[in-house]
Amino acid sequence: MMEIRFHGRGGQGAVTGTRILATALYYEGKFTQGIPMYGTERRGAPVVSFLRVGEERINERDLVHEPDMVIVLDPLLGKSVPVTEGLKKGGMVLINHPRGGRDTGLGGDFNVSSVDATNIALEEIGRPITNTAILGAFAKVTGSVSLESLERAINEQWKGRIAEMNINAVRKAYEQTNAPVDVSDLPPQKVETKPGELNVSSWRVYTPVLDKDKCIGCMRCYILCPEVAISMVDKKAVINYKHCKGCGVCTEECPVDAIDFVQETI
Repeated sequence: MMEIRFHGRGGQGAVTGTRILATALYYEGKFTQGIPMYGTERRGAPVVSFLRVGEERINERDLVHEPDMVIVLDPLLGKSVPVTEGLKKGGMVLINHPRGGRDTGLGGDFNVSSVDATNIALEEIGRPITNTAILGAFAKVTGSVSLESLERAINEQWKGRIAEMNINAVRKAYEQTNAPVDVSDLPPQKVETKPGELNVSSWRVYTPVLDKDKCIGCMRCYILCPEVAISMVDKKAVINYKHCKGCGVCTEECPVDAIDFVQETI
């Protein structure tokens, strides 16, 4: 039996991705068990889900604490969440990252494969929802599920243009996935955010950047920011990045395009 743990953020589709993969593996004749974790998480908050796959009926019902594989949907998540915790010796991490496995900041007695799922999702879907792209990478590095089964499962989840865009993301990720590499000689992951620290800045994949010369002081961003991360000083918006989770509401609502949305440096 293979046990997989998914790490993502609210809004990236970790739970949906788990369900699609479980369905696709079922089409391959496997027994599967998906375990979603539904809590009070907001968009951008770290979330987790689990998947078991086997050739025989699965009787376990607890969470996956020692996975054979970890799938990480956000390249910045490793700074705030110990994503490799409990990973079995010789296991694998599949991470959404623009660089190769040895440049992801992960190290330990396991292998790392990477794919730039964010860029693929933006190109094919138009939004940084990385769950289906990472499934294409899973198919490439494990060989345990076919693209045909993934496409069938996606067509069951969505219809029409949405299904087509996600299938294109799966196919592109399959072609662009980096081969697994050994990282046993690299230092272990460094988690920067302390437990209980009131700081959502590590949630961001994109950061709003304000051009004060363009700001007209309309207060739309100040009023609509769900995290109360924006204040008004001298009739100009000021962003408190410690409280900004990068949801993009301010960027979308600014009437004069004074706030740009810039991808976080990895």
